[in-house]
Amino acid sequence: MASKRNPLGPVGEVVRQNVETLREEQNLSLVGLSRRLAELGRPIPTLGLSRIENGERRVDADDLVALAAALGVSPVTLLLPREDPAKPVALAEHLTAPSWQVAWRWMHGEVPLAARWQWTERFPWLAANRPYLAEEELQKIVFSHPIQPSVEAMEGEGDDGPGS
Repeated sequence: MASKRNPLGPVGEVVRQNVETLREEQNLSLVGLSRRLAELGRPIPTLGLSRIENGERRVDADDLVALAAALGVSPVTLLLPREDPAKPVALAEHLTAPSWQVAWRWMHGEVPLAARWQWTERFPWLAANRPYLAEEELQKIVFSHPIQPSVEAMEGEGDDGPGS
């Protein structure tokens, strides 16, 4: 059997698991989820959903948003483990968050992805990642909550962080 050209990464695996778990918790069949997706204008047939849950089909950004809406959660809820695994959270092959809480905070734009670089420009980072906040609100956050860089590259070659 030939290996997959583009296998699921660690986040893709979490998405697969979360879609299946959320669907089952809601007692929603593949047919029911497929109908919800069609109503949202992003139809995925039951075979496609089955392949997603089995790790045989990747989820693109449009699918992710539609699946989240159909399951009644935010997209980030599909991207990260639902429970603390009590170990670092893999974000890519050579990138990990040291904890579950840090991974969630990064996904919510609370702390930067600091892969091998020091974070000194807090206000611009928060402004870019929370464009819905007024400047006064951002300043309150910056001056009231000291935060350290929290996501680190895994040992080995590969990612040097954003923009590398």
